[in-house]
Formats: sequence, C-alpha cells, structure tokens
Amino acid sequence: MSSIIGGASAARRGFSIDGTGSAANRLDAEPSLDDAPQTGAAGAADVQAQLAGVDEEAANAAAQFGRFRASERKGRRSDDLERILDTDADEKLDELAALLGGRASRGRVDLATLLRDARERFRDESDLLLALRELRRRRRLDGESVDVVERAIDELLAGDGNKRIKAGINAALKAKVFGARMQLDPCRLRELYRQFLEFDGSHLVVYEDWIEQFGATRRKRILDYVSAALSYDMQSHDPSCGCAAEFGPLLGTLHRARMLASADELFVGRLLDDALARDCGLTEERALATMLGGLQRPFSVADVLLRALGDLLEPLSAARRSQLLQLALRAFAGVPIALYGDADARRAALGAIEALIGATYARERRRARPHADAG
Repeated sequence: MSSIIGGASAARRGFSIDGTGSAANRLDAEPSLDDAPQTGAAGAADVQAQLAGVDEEAANAAAQFGRFRASERKGRRSDDLERILDTDADEKLDELAALLGGRASRGRVDLATLLRDARERFRDESDLLLALRELRRRRRLDGESVDVVERAIDELLAGDGNKRIKAGINAALKAKVFGARMQLDPCRLRELYRQFLEFDGSHLVVYEDWIEQFGATRRKRILDYVSAALSYDMQSHDPSCGCAAEFGPLLGTLHRARMLASADELFVGRLLDDALARDCGLTEERALATMLGGLQRPFSVADVLLRALGDLLEPLSAARRSQLLQLALRAFAGVPIALYGDADARRAALGAIEALIGATYARERRRARPHADAG
C-alpha cells in the first residue's frame, strides 16, 4: 500500500501547472504518459482520472488492511488470556461469554449474576480479573456493550485483595516459565510471590521457607524466580505496590537472600568436599540446616551443631570429632558479617565453636590420662 500512495504523490509532483511534465521527474511514470507532450486540458483530465484510480485503489487497500488487522486481533491470544493460569481458561471463558450474551439478549444482565458466574469458573482472584478483562475485549471487538463487565472489574479492584490480584497478574508469565523449568505448578509459584510481598521476616526465614516448600535442590531457581517476578512487577504499568518505596524492603530482603545463596554455596561446598564429612554421611540438607540454624541463633550455635550433627559426631573418635568441628568453624568463618547481623554475633558464633572444639580436646585428654598413669 505504501508504494501506491507514494506513487500518487510523486505523480502530482511530476506535472507542471499546465499538465505537462518530464518523465525523468516521475517516479511512477506510465508509458502512455511518456510518449509525447499532451495538450493541457486533455493531459490534466487524463492525469486526474489516473490519480482518482490510484486513490481508489489505496482506499480499497486500506480497507482490506483494516479488516485483516481486526480479524488478526480476534484470532490472536491476548496478553490477559496468556496470564490466566487456569488450564481450562479458554473453555470457561467461552461459557462465560455465552451466558452473558444470552442474558444480554433477554435484557437480564446484572452485576451480581456476572460476578457469580465468573467466580464459579475462576477461583483465583487474578485469573478472575484477567478473565473479565478478556471478556471485555471480546465484547468490544464484537461491538457489544461492556458496561456490566466494566462495573464487575471496578468492584473486584475496589476490594481488599487489590495487591494480591495485581501481584498474581504480574508474576503469572514468570511463574509459567519457571514452573516449566522446575516441573512445578505455576499456580504454586504465583502464590509464592504473593507470600513474599506480604512477608515481614528476615532473609534467613524466607530462604529456609523456600527450602521447606520446594526442596534444597530448587532453592537457587526459586530465588531466581522471585527476583524475576519482583523485577517484572516493579516495571509493570500497574505494579502491585502503591509506590516505589514499598518495594524497598523487598529489594533489601532479596539482596540479602542472594548474599545468603552465595554464602550457602561456599559453606555447603566446603563441608561436602571434605572426605571425613562425606564418610560420616553429611548431606547437603544437613549442611544447609547447620548454616541456617547457626546464622539464626549465633549465640547458641553449639546447640545448633549438636542438634544438626550430633548423631554424626557421637561415634567418632575425639580427634576426628575435632576435625569435623574445625571444618564447621572454617565454614562459618567464611560467611560475611552482614549475614550474621553484626560483628558481635559472628564473634559469638565462632567463639562458641572454638569452645566446643576445646571441650572435646580436654575431654579426650582426661580420658587418655588414666591410661598414661597406669602405664
């Protein structure tokens, strides 16, 4: 279409006032116009007729293009529909549209009935809002009234669940992608992001909660998912939080969780790379529990160690027990101060492990002394 319109413009530029013009100046020159100079009246009339034909062709092409675009919009899955995590969304939307259309034809459309029908099909509040928005889109394309659908959307957003609804919508696509990677239900991941927004505990507690919910092997990917969902939410046109300041504490928690993930990799790697630790049956889960417990209770780290590793330490000789505790001491020493909370907490934790090592050594010396005296 652009070449047709451009040709018409060029044709106008190529002719002088009296209707004559140079072929070299005409980008869309026709052989019939280039044969010989024509009289002014005849040439102008001929050109006007051709230009009228060009304009008509352009108008027809534009109309066809518009019809194609409208058809394409009807056939393409909308962004709202892609964000609905209900696996039967298409079928349920068709049912909802048919019900609304039938009631509208009988003049019996009302807000309460529409919301009831929609809630029966879409239990999650984010899916519900997306379904209503998709219903509105379809009715607009078909030239039908969207008044009752608009009112249903407004009522849903006016409730207490506004933040959860928006969070679920903004996290939906990331939940789909990461759900496929981790073989997890995206609905679970969507709910996890909502929980994160409402969480007011420390990075240690949230990290531990992710491990409990999804397992130690998925902890890094869960962190990546929450980071991606938060970033998308913050940059969306309609973020879940009312202002940028509300995202500040969440970003801080996520930053410390990332620090924790890096420290956890070093801590666990240090323990599991040791032959003695492996021989004792130390697992990744136990190593994680030791680190997280010690960071949450740095002033009681000896109790944490005995609870997490006690059954592994008990059958060992004093020398091997001290060796395993020394390994734990080096692992805790490698954790950044920021993850302890402050320098005092770190000193207390390391001091408690050193005291435990000292007590183990002293106990072994006491046991060895009677044998030496008897000799």
